[in-house]
Amino acid sequence: MVLASALDRHSFSTVRPVLLVLDADPDMVLLHKRYGDALKLDKIGTRYAALPALSPIVDLSSVAAVTRIAERLRAEDGCPWDKEQTHASLRPHLLEEAYEALEALDSGDLDRLRDELGDLLFQIAIHAQLAHEEGAFDMSDVARRIGEKLVRRHPHVFAGKEIQGDLLAQWERIKREERDADGKKDESIVSGVPKDLPALFAAERLQERAARVGLEPARIDLPLDVDDPAFLGELLFDLVALAREKGFDAETALREANERFSRRVAALEARGRKDGRALESYAPAELRRMWEEDA
Repeated sequence: MVLASALDRHSFSTVRPVLLVLDADPDMVLLHKRYGDALKLDKIGTRYAALPALSPIVDLSSVAAVTRIAERLRAEDGCPWDKEQTHASLRPHLLEEAYEALEALDSGDLDRLRDELGDLLFQIAIHAQLAHEEGAFDMSDVARRIGEKLVRRHPHVFAGKEIQGDLLAQWERIKREERDADGKKDESIVSGVPKDLPALFAAERLQERAARVGLEPARIDLPLDVDDPAFLGELLFDLVALAREKGFDAETALREANERFSRRVAALEARGRKDGRALESYAPAELRRMWEEDA
């Protein structure tokens, strides 16, 4: 059942009738766009109207349809290839589809991006189906958890609260409260950066997360004014060339630097917990001094 006043493009079902409560004039343009010639409103008194469902074979434009396809492919009489898959065997496909979506995004080709996002969505759906078969969770649990998280982390949007200081710092405070509630009080702010990220990408994410709590360690001074992305790219390229010349693996060297950085952040957080303080509560100069002392 859907209130006509709350009707939007997320309100539809493709597999069962929808009961529309006419507390306002319904958006007929939206209804016709969704149901087309199949739309028939049957008035019941003055308050209700029923929308007949379309066959999921005819209307595939819903996340529910994707999850049903994943379930069908995994059924006893489904696809032999899909039936053999596990979370582990699907891992490279998830990674590949994510990179293809990024490539489509960078290309600016929105038709291609639409298709690649669909491929990525199916990877999510089939992993959720596997988890459902294992009795762990299903797609609705996935949607519920991300929905709860997004609402909880945006109180300035969904709870009518003012932004408390810096928006990214507020985000980190909420995440810390979540970790505390989940019994993960000692978990670092940088622990959520995946270990398998490429080292350069990981370095960016680690520094970004640390900066949210005011932690920005001093950089090595370069006798260069780097204000051109192309020049920066050449500089990074030259650093890789230098690593090769010295017999080092640049990816490994940066990955190890990331690990050292993560350990130092964790040590600072432990020191803050001992003082009963969050890192963002320290003055920048004091935080820098603590960082240097733990070097």
